[in-house]
Amino acid sequence: MAFILLLLTATLLFRKQNRKKKALLGVASVVSLMIAVNGMNYYFEWHPLNLSLPFTASQSFEVKHEPYIWESTSPANAGYDEGEVEQYLQEIEDWKRLRGLVIIKDGKLVVEKYQNGATANSAFNVHSVTKSITSALIGISIQEGLFNSENDGIMPFFLEYTKGVSSHLKNKLKIAHLLSMRGGFTGWDGPQSMQQVMLHEGISESKIGQEFKYFTGAQMVLSALITKASNTTTKEFAEEKLFKPLGIKCGFWRKVDGYYAGGDETYFTARDLARFGELYLNKGQVDGHQLLDSMWVEKSFTNFTNESKAFRTLDCYQEIGYGYSWWLLNYDDKTIYTARGKGGQYILIIPEQKIVAVILQEWNLQKDFKSENAYLCQLLSLLTKESQYIATDSE
Repeated sequence: MAFILLLLTATLLFRKQNRKKKALLGVASVVSLMIAVNGMNYYFEWHPLNLSLPFTASQSFEVKHEPYIWESTSPANAGYDEGEVEQYLQEIEDWKRLRGLVIIKDGKLVVEKYQNGATANSAFNVHSVTKSITSALIGISIQEGLFNSENDGIMPFFLEYTKGVSSHLKNKLKIAHLLSMRGGFTGWDGPQSMQQVMLHEGISESKIGQEFKYFTGAQMVLSALITKASNTTTKEFAEEKLFKPLGIKCGFWRKVDGYYAGGDETYFTARDLARFGELYLNKGQVDGHQLLDSMWVEKSFTNFTNESKAFRTLDCYQEIGYGYSWWLLNYDDKTIYTARGKGGQYILIIPEQKIVAVILQEWNLQKDFKSENAYLCQLLSLLTKESQYIATDSE
């Protein structure tokens, strides 16, 4: 809109009458518009105030807090071949959209690499990784007694929407259906608000609890559930019950029609995101304290959908299932659990090697799927090869 106003002002300046007055009016209009938009943005929490303009080289910003401080160790001490690690880190400098790579092994920082201007303080939009965070908050909500279990129905919390489209079918929806993407929603995945899901999205009765269909609106409803049950916002609940105990912070969390987005639009640094991943690697424990019930972690990693036409085979690995907002991948007969977001954001958890790896990429730049997937396959090979190396060395 500001660009349109400037363009209109420039066009009007071609006419000689009152050029100075027109220029001042145009500039004043642009300034007023920017003040109004930024004021509304600050109040409604649509986007980070210090984020670059859309379609620029970077969609990150520098956080003011200190990201989680990891104890570090060398790749050799972690059981890796130093030369192989160094070679890989040099090769991925050609990974054009890559901004951050962090590898944690046995609770220690083994690899940390940033490129193209990113730093340890750079917070990126992790998109659908947010779903896994919302899932953790549901688990904590159950522990807090806000829900009996994930088998609770959702409609008792949304009585104001009992007259919407398919409202009678929504009475059949349980929290577990939303967590596992088996809500039976018939619409396309997209940036739905909670109100849109409850009022306008259709449901197929035969598919509830039966068929996997990726639908971000489901997590929007989960966020609203947390807000209603806790009598606070999802963000405040997360800060108190999850982020503070982990020693991390969310750089920004987008609000949509009064609720914080449950399925996308959160910004984290790579170090902080790895700390969240470690919580799941350690079966819900953090610093000797059981922050998240180990049974919830087990359920989150349980495959609730063994087969789906939506699952893909991607070169060296296959999508084999979906748990409570976590993907299950098969790589070389090993199960890898991943929180994954649009544009190539990953938390990779490899329990056998006690590894958490975080990948952050510029989601808005053109994707080179072939080369990027090849780099990811190289990484998986490097991370899992280490166990074979140690086994051979100990014989």
